[in-house]
Amino acid sequence: MLDCALKTDKLNLYYGAFHGLKDVDFCVYRNAITSLIGPSGCGKSTLLRCFNRMNDLIDDVAVQGTILVNDEPLAGIDIIELRKKIGMVFQRPNPFPFTVRENLVYGLKVHGYNKRRYDEILERCLKAVGLWEDIKDKLNTPAMSLSEEMKQRLCVARVLTVEPEIILLDEPCSALDPIATLKIEELMIELKRNYTILIVTHNMQQAARVSDYTGFMLLGDLIEFGETSKIFTSPADERTDGYITGRFG
Repeated sequence: MLDCALKTDKLNLYYGAFHGLKDVDFCVYRNAITSLIGPSGCGKSTLLRCFNRMNDLIDDVAVQGTILVNDEPLAGIDIIELRKKIGMVFQRPNPFPFTVRENLVYGLKVHGYNKRRYDEILERCLKAVGLWEDIKDKLNTPAMSLSEEMKQRLCVARVLTVEPEIILLDEPCSALDPIATLKIEELMIELKRNYTILIVTHNMQQAARVSDYTGFMLLGDLIEFGETSKIFTSPADERTDGYITGRFG
């Protein structure tokens, strides 16, 4: 039986008086890729950011309901520990303006890893994202000098250094060209062997290609959730069908 790495029960979120998420019951299955799709402003990224408390940084946000991480209430987890357990990669590649090496050891320093492990961890994580052979001799070059696709891979590697269980990806390919996008998609499929992945995407073809499960959101509601093959071929809700077939959104 599949188990949930992340789960919500009657999750509601308000930005002041605006009701951003409405009674969302959602599950992210372990060692699978789950996609959230839907038109702009539907609540996809808001839901994603709930899982590592990024919404805490926004004024006037109120959250009601339950969020569980491995069956443990999220509210009871120390935020530093939470963000170690649940890593996040953003829409645009955002390496720090340091060297490649300094980008990768940043989290290790924050979490107090032994310096003697740095080289081993860097090599493991760069190999995991397919960058090791390309940049093993360039660790002291500026990260900003890399291509956009390599920057995004570096950002994924930076997340992996602190050994998360779950990776959140907020439209990670929106700034990339089609070839670079396919490489990141191949990386996601490779990573799910060891990690649980939740991705927000506007690209429905991407959701169909890479994800095992898909949730369709509209105006703060999770309209439908299930296996990706079923969502895209025989959705249960006519609103899902309307979005997938391009009648709106």
